[in-house]
Amino acid sequence: MSGFLAMMNAAAAFILFFSMSGITNWVIYASGQAKIFPFLLGIVLLVNAVYMGMTKGEAGARRGV
Repeated sequence: MSGFLAMMNAAAAFILFFSMSGITNWVIYASGQAKIFPFLLGIVLLVNAVYMGMTKGEAGARRGV
């Protein structure tokens, strides 16, 4: 399950970065300042995806060990 969530986080981050890249004609972000929040959100999603992909699946769920 954590692998699937990691892939979804990475996909969401890449969509955010693609929409900010200027490759497409999407006018989602009117100015450079408007790109700060999606950029930070994309970084957080990528870091979370890497963390979830590198850790073991359900190791954090067992607290009584």
